[in-house]
Amino acid sequence: MAESGTRGLSFGEIADRYDRFRPGVPTEALDWLLPDDCETVVDLAAGTGALTRRLVDRVRHVVAVEPDPRMREALARNCSQARLLPGTAEWMPLPDGRADALLISMAWHWMDPRRAMPEIARVLRAGGTFGVLWNHRDLSVPWVADFDRFTRALRVRESGPGATAEAPSRNVKDPPTGSLFSPLDELRLTWSMPVTAEELVGLMGTDASAIALAAEARHAVDEQVSKYLYDELGLTGDRTIELPMACRCLRTIRNPDAAP
Repeated sequence: MAESGTRGLSFGEIADRYDRFRPGVPTEALDWLLPDDCETVVDLAAGTGALTRRLVDRVRHVVAVEPDPRMREALARNCSQARLLPGTAEWMPLPDGRADALLISMAWHWMDPRRAMPEIARVLRAGGTFGVLWNHRDLSVPWVADFDRFTRALRVRESGPGATAEAPSRNVKDPPTGSLFSPLDELRLTWSMPVTAEELVGLMGTDASAIALAAEARHAVDEQVSKYLYDELGLTGDRTIELPMACRCLRTIRNPDAAP
């Protein structure tokens, strides 16, 4: 596994929280990413199954591949319809040409493109679809951007001396298609989901910079985030607010004549 993939395993430390609060995938994204004749789809780096749970309602055979055993345990509890396997983008325990589609949600940045692309091509059938999606809070909305800056500053304070409040990077390089795949197509869309204060606090705690904190620091940040939501947005108890989201999707087709 690549070094960045090893760092990605830290998410397993909060698998239950991740399972409860991470957002799902908008229907429009799946409509665009999945081919019409899809019988078998691989959810690569499936985590606790936010995407997997949407796929089992649409595709006959769903294979969820996830390297972290804590994530796999949570996924197995909540999505028994999927076949669950250990594995990474660089090595999947699947036969050649197994899948009609392979999707990655919010995890491409953990992968080594030079090793992952040939492995993805191997697992896909000729003409199969490879899709990647990113699903973020929409920072073009002023209150969301203000809230994001506040939470990042809190984490820096709790991280101790020397930490800096860097803005989140959205500049992950797109998958290189090379000779194995067709040129990338792109879809951008916005959507929203209703969240309570508890759910929004929980969601913010699944960011990578939050997971990097010690447990005591995470708790301190959660308390301050909850206070901010009440003071600035009047959000408390069962009251909900629509959280704007921005989703970017890429898809490409496995070239029938290219050998991985």
